[in-house]
Amino acid sequence: MVVKRRPSASLSSANKRPKVNSVFVKNAPENEPSQAKFEDRPFEQGGFRFVYKGEYIDGPRKGEACVMKEFKTGCVHEATYFDQDITAVKKAGELIDSFNKSGTVSKGVYLNEPEVWSGTGGRISGHRFLVEPLIKGEYFKFNSNTGHASPDSDTMQALSHFSYHHSNGKYLVCDLQGGRYTGYYILTDPVIHSRSKEFGGTDLGQEGIDNFMAHHKCGRFCNPNWKVPTGKKLIPLFEAVAGTTFGEGMPLFTDCERKNLEVTLKKEVRIKIRDLWENELKSGNKLDKTKIIVDKRKSIQTKSS
Repeated sequence: MVVKRRPSASLSSANKRPKVNSVFVKNAPENEPSQAKFEDRPFEQGGFRFVYKGEYIDGPRKGEACVMKEFKTGCVHEATYFDQDITAVKKAGELIDSFNKSGTVSKGVYLNEPEVWSGTGGRISGHRFLVEPLIKGEYFKFNSNTGHASPDSDTMQALSHFSYHHSNGKYLVCDLQGGRYTGYYILTDPVIHSRSKEFGGTDLGQEGIDNFMAHHKCGRFCNPNWKVPTGKKLIPLFEAVAGTTFGEGMPLFTDCERKNLEVTLKKEVRIKIRDLWENELKSGNKLDKTKIIVDKRKSIQTKSS
């Protein structure tokens, strides 16, 4: 199967550290023609797409490996699927770029940028596909869009938390997966949760944001001053599963159970506050109750004078 690029998209190697002036790893420099040939059978598939291995046969990456993502029957001609994928990657790139510039970790994080290419003959003639460089070496799934995190994923967990903090809770980039190399990462197929569900079926909206943060455990790279949800939202809505969830997650609690948990949470906070000021009085210290702090992690303390 041969597909051809429609000129659009600076070039970074998929197996070498990308250029520092861009977060994106691209098929080719802008407006340069390119073609690729792919195997007839997919080597992977997800809920919506088949993934094929191939090789660039023309253009600046000639001879390098690439992948083609084909939407399954019923999705092939839907422009919205391509638009949502491309838009999500663009937004994820903005958030990843801000993360890199924040200096939170020493390793750079980069992102494959897929492009819409067209089939040139046979059954794929006129069909559109997403094409991007192949991520070489061991492939890692660092976290999911429901809050599951793999071991040794502190950098990616920090990236997800940073995106929530940096956007003031409006967006959260997750479902982070790709390659881990000496000094950098290259990711592909990120999911973004948004308050208004801007990014398709894997964008679980405000519930997805709240659920991810409820399951999230800060690691060594998360800044303790980063934004976290209020106490009520730290009760998860659905299970944290390793795979990518479409539409909505599996509920963890019934509405009744959830209301009971929220009541219990409020009671526990009140008890902790009372314990705090009563212990201060017993110690002989004069406590100004107006200086009691209940932070968003449910930690209770007093303001320093």
